[in-house]
Amino acid sequence: MSVLDIKLDRSFDVFDSDGDGRLEKSDVTALSDKLAESLGLAPDAVEGLRGSLADLWDTVFQRMDRNGDGGVDRQEFRTSFRARIVTDQNRIWERLRNMSNAWTELGDRDGDGMLSREEYTSLLHGMFRLPRETCDEAFNRLDVDGDGQLSRDEISSAMKEYYTSENHTARGNQFFGRL
Repeated sequence: MSVLDIKLDRSFDVFDSDGDGRLEKSDVTALSDKLAESLGLAPDAVEGLRGSLADLWDTVFQRMDRNGDGGVDRQEFRTSFRARIVTDQNRIWERLRNMSNAWTELGDRDGDGMLSREEYTSLLHGMFRLPRETCDEAFNRLDVDGDGQLSRDEISSAMKEYYTSENHTARGNQFFGRL
């Protein structure tokens, strides 16, 4: 299995919020509710994130449903994501960047435009239920300039690297923790 396939499988798993092996719109949008709950926010506080996740489903994930059964299985996700990265890179990055910016805005509790280690860890743990120690390790790798914070550019760059790089040592590979 390639490095990119390993990362796409991990991504599939974090988006599959009910763990049934199929992505549906409710899986993807439920991530915003998980985050709201973990951060102690009212559901309407995550409306921007929910909207960007719904848009990501409508414009990217739903089109991966090759057999028309209303959901996306792991193989459809892998195959389609690889194809979309090549043919529709700008559109997919716009959707991922919108989701990332909405996600970052929610996590930026002190309003400085950056994510501290604690803010980043709270976001990944809350939204994707990743272990806190995994998030802490990922933060160390993603903090390119070593200032103890992640900028939107560092986060966006890491996400792009995560979804495109076949290089096993790329920093962005750590976005959801060690491979």
